[in-house]
Amino acid sequence: MFLNYNLKSIVMKQKILLITALVLMLTYGCKTEQIDTDLLKNKEVAVVYHKLNPADIDAILSDNFIGRNEKSRHTWNRDDHRTYLSNGDFKVDTIFSQVAEGDWVATRFARKFILNGDTVMFEAMHFKRFENGKIAEIWEYGDTQQ
Repeated sequence: MFLNYNLKSIVMKQKILLITALVLMLTYGCKTEQIDTDLLKNKEVAVVYHKLNPADIDAILSDNFIGRNEKSRHTWNRDDHRTYLSNGDFKVDTIFSQVAEGDWVATRFARKFILNGDTVMFEAMHFKRFENGKIAEIWEYGDTQQ
């Protein structure tokens, strides 16, 4: 009888351990999958940003968006960005790499544009902070001396 009770106890403990392991795997597995999905969505929005299309601004920038340039301390908001993209000057970005972590996407890219009739190109890094799937803040670091 004691052996039978001990065996039932061991089997019950194994079942509890198995159920606990399954619950943990499902719980954290789903969270990891959700985090990965959010990171991918944020990276996709960052790619859309670098298409430089003024028609995309409302879809990708939050209402309280702010951009900051570390060298000049220049800041810009969503309307400023729309004006910059709509001024008719040629601009194109080429993305070299992107990394996403948490609410941030870092993008290394080159921007080519026309300034006073000359073609200008510089490399830069953007650190984009996301809120609810939209870019809320950009920190821009660039080498404009190229």
